[in-house]
Amino acid sequence: MKVAVVGAGPGGALLAWHLAHDGAAVTVFDASHPREKPCGGGVTARALDLLPPAPPDDPLPVRLVETCRFESGMGHGVDVPLTRPVAVAARRELDGWILRRAVAAGAQHVCERVTEVDAAGRIRTGAAVARVFDVVVGADGAGSLVRRTLTGPTPKERLMMAAGWFARGTAPMAVRFVTDLSGYLWLFPRPDHVGVGICAPLAAVPTRRMLDRLEREVAVSFPALLDDEAPRYAHTIPSPSADPRSILEVAGARWALVGDAAAFADPITGEGIFFALRSATVLAQTLRESGSPAGYPARALEDFGRELNKAAALRDRFYSPGLARRMIAYAGRSRAIRGVLADLVLGEQGYLSLKRRLLRTGPRFLLETAASSLFSAA
Repeated sequence: MKVAVVGAGPGGALLAWHLAHDGAAVTVFDASHPREKPCGGGVTARALDLLPPAPPDDPLPVRLVETCRFESGMGHGVDVPLTRPVAVAARRELDGWILRRAVAAGAQHVCERVTEVDAAGRIRTGAAVARVFDVVVGADGAGSLVRRTLTGPTPKERLMMAAGWFARGTAPMAVRFVTDLSGYLWLFPRPDHVGVGICAPLAAVPTRRMLDRLEREVAVSFPALLDDEAPRYAHTIPSPSADPRSILEVAGARWALVGDAAAFADPITGEGIFFALRSATVLAQTLRESGSPAGYPARALEDFGRELNKAAALRDRFYSPGLARRMIAYAGRSRAIRGVLADLVLGEQGYLSLKRRLLRTGPRFLLETAASSLFSAA
């Protein structure tokens, strides 16, 4: 089987690694390496579990973080220990590392940009090279050429905007809710710098105003990270809607989409790396078993898609001012609620079962709150 993978981000490179191990003839087209991608760079434990083994002479280039500070944006804050560390990486380093694993497994990396593609497996590059493949996979990000050509762009109402900069220095990992924008700001400490960012629905506020808001908040709370010389970035994060059809639109007879090209990011947290890696894994399993991507959308829906649909349905309520304030305040008094927060960050707590867990946590929370009040009074 001849497979073209357009884009060598985490999803495209991991797919190439899987398929090359399976004996497929895999060509990865990406002219951008090495490059940095403007994002937080957080890699949750469940995402780390999907990566190839690290060879002794090429360790995974990440910084492990074991605690995250959550702030309501209204004066409440709590430090939450994470049951499994989150890795934070510069995307230039992480993406290059996964691509090296794919090439070592037998995939070919062609440093050319794909300019044309069709549903019959034909592609053309900027060097005017035309080739035909059994399967073409779009792993080419939020503005995916493959997606735009074969199924249409992601609707604007399903896009978040992320903006920020990379600051010199170090800082704890922190998330602060910005509920008036239905989003949050973050500090993600990478190995040698800090990712500083903010995200909100694309339609919520102009990007310049988002950056102004981020700069004001950082100037007050984290002045050492207000790096005026650092270039500002902005990019979109696509996600599904609450409708399962937004998951089922990502493949045809000879083509498929993974990661941001498929709009597989969490509508609440914006987490994209895990879903890029997971969608690549599910597609590789589908191609391994059937030789066709036709069954991939249904498998993706059952594997992780319904969780994303549920997140889309909950998003507005999750970012309501009252919920954010109560959640952070309660977490400060209850180990059980801190556990829920930690598992949401790690992706260990799904949205479909979140209500049941909160109901189970209720009695324990009441006991912990009563004990906290008693000992505070004493």
